[in-house]
Amino acid sequence: MSNAVYLVSSLPTLQFGDTPPFSLDEFRRQCEGVISESELEALEALIAGRSHSDSFVSAYYSHEIQLKNVAGKFRAAAWGQDVRFSERSFDGYDVTYAKMVSDALQKTNPLEREHDLDRARFWLVDELSGVGSYTMAHVYAYAIKLMICERWSRLTPEAGDASLMKVINENDLASMRE
Repeated sequence: MSNAVYLVSSLPTLQFGDTPPFSLDEFRRQCEGVISESELEALEALIAGRSHSDSFVSAYYSHEIQLKNVAGKFRAAAWGQDVRFSERSFDGYDVTYAKMVSDALQKTNPLEREHDLDRARFWLVDELSGVGSYTMAHVYAYAIKLMICERWSRLTPEAGDASLMKVINENDLASMRE
């Protein structure tokens, strides 16, 4: 029996919008010694956004390319007919995912757009990991979900105000001349 079964069984469930029960770094530490070195390597590639030979990691990476292609076409169309866009090739086109991404990009509110894109990613990892007994695909899906939940938990009004002030201060012409 795979160690993934024990690992996933010990993890609290994550729903979109949940406050993460622990950090991504803590999750990595929980995986060490439980999954193999090659599985840990695949997990690291997934977290870093790099392709890997693992089927789940490769499929997720391909779907991120699909998301970027849909977004690129959407932006090119908004900029006018003279703008050319070249898609990157990838394996595993998913019509439902493309529709979810396209619908998200139709939102005029940037926060709602990001929300819907991450909701689409949440859906995608559930689709890629499948149902049935727990496998490493479920461990990888959990990592993506945890990253998404961590990201949204950091998006607070206070963090937004601090980021805005940082940009304003970094671009203040008076302070640049000094």
